[in-house]
Amino acid sequence: MKRKQNAGRLLGALLVALSSLVNASETKFVQYDESAMRQLKHSVITASSAEVTKLAYQRLLITADAFLSRPEPSVMEKTFTPPSGNKHDYLSISRYWWPDPSKADGLPWFRKDGITNPSTQTDDVDRNRLGIMSNMVHKLSLAYFLSGQEKYASKAAKLLKVWFIEPTTKMNPNLNFAQSVPGNPNGRRSGILDGRLIPKYVLDAVHIISTSEHWDTEDTAAINMWLKDYLTWLTQSDLGQAGAKQSNNHGSWYFFQVAALAHYFNDQTLLTSTIERVKASFEYQFDEQGKQAHELARTRSFFYSCFNLDAITSIANMGNKINQSIWTYESENGASVNRALGFLLPAAMGGEWPYETKGIDPMDIAPLLARFNKYTRSDEYEAALRAIVNEFETSQVLTNKAFTNDALLKLALFEPQYFSSNSR
Repeated sequence: MKRKQNAGRLLGALLVALSSLVNASETKFVQYDESAMRQLKHSVITASSAEVTKLAYQRLLITADAFLSRPEPSVMEKTFTPPSGNKHDYLSISRYWWPDPSKADGLPWFRKDGITNPSTQTDDVDRNRLGIMSNMVHKLSLAYFLSGQEKYASKAAKLLKVWFIEPTTKMNPNLNFAQSVPGNPNGRRSGILDGRLIPKYVLDAVHIISTSEHWDTEDTAAINMWLKDYLTWLTQSDLGQAGAKQSNNHGSWYFFQVAALAHYFNDQTLLTSTIERVKASFEYQFDEQGKQAHELARTRSFFYSCFNLDAITSIANMGNKINQSIWTYESENGASVNRALGFLLPAAMGGEWPYETKGIDPMDIAPLLARFNKYTRSDEYEAALRAIVNEFETSQVLTNKAFTNDALLKLALFEPQYFSSNSR
């Protein structure tokens, strides 16, 4: 009798666990805005969208169609083997590290900030494949949501199953060997940055294709188990906990990943505590003028300043979903998102930038201005964003071929009011 009762309890606990894993996909969007997605879909279906949105939608479908014939990448394809001896473990090599010419074997490698070593970006390791998979899943799922065509969901499902679910091809849910450095046997907390693409693109994709005939509750439970294990690795492993202590963009992207996964799994306690940690980081990430000392020390100072704010404003989007505002928050030292953007804006508009950089691309700041202006209206930022977009519009003939830039594509789909050619 007692064995039957214990077995019953175990079965009940298992069913509850599986139910929680399935229900996670029923949450609202993590990155996308629910209302904006509905409005965009309605405008596409009724052909009432702005002309610029129609062009961007055409480009999205052209891109998604091209993805249909591409193979599904897997971590098992790399030619290098991680120190664990297990190819299921993700492996990448840090891009700014080079062999030491004074050593016969070049070991250990040393750092040249801002100078990419081409040998770190090959298919010998997994970074490119992770980027390709994430980008394809992202665009295919959006194409499915807007068009309703199952072929896009089918391909997205295959990609997700190969990378996260199928035993022979899936990645293990850790980044123990991400951004490794030859000659350095230790795991590097900076490698957690590679994982940002998973919460950024995969979570909403799972939510979108959960309505497809090519995805079922077993698939949802399987991928959610992977994501749950990854969140556990981020928050409980020694390397993951070290990642939380990084004081620059790496730390911000770590918090982004934890916040996104917490939101996906409806863990309000973890999401709220992570947002509070992001607010606390303002004290050491920004000064009262909006300068980001850690990013300004880089050789690509403008890009990395925007890159850090990309993470923080993405977290701010999630904060709004639970009424925890980061947009208007100001730390005791006067630091805020507004001042950080205000510090960068003059350079983006052609002003002087007295820090080392490899050029300034105004499109790096454009999506940040759009996010800020959505929740905290700013005439200055709106005018600047219109000017940035107008500069792009006047530099070329605006056809669907123009929207190969992801930031521009999203602006055209969701924020067409910033384009001069936005007539309906």
